[in-house]
Amino acid sequence: MDTNTLLILLIVLVLIGGGFYGRRRWW
Repeated sequence: MDTNTLLILLIVLVLIGGGFYGRRRWW
């Protein structure tokens, strides 16, 4: 796997996981 692919996967996980769980925690 290329470095770019890993970076994209990490960003997607952060956006989905952090955003989803983050909103639930605040609300």
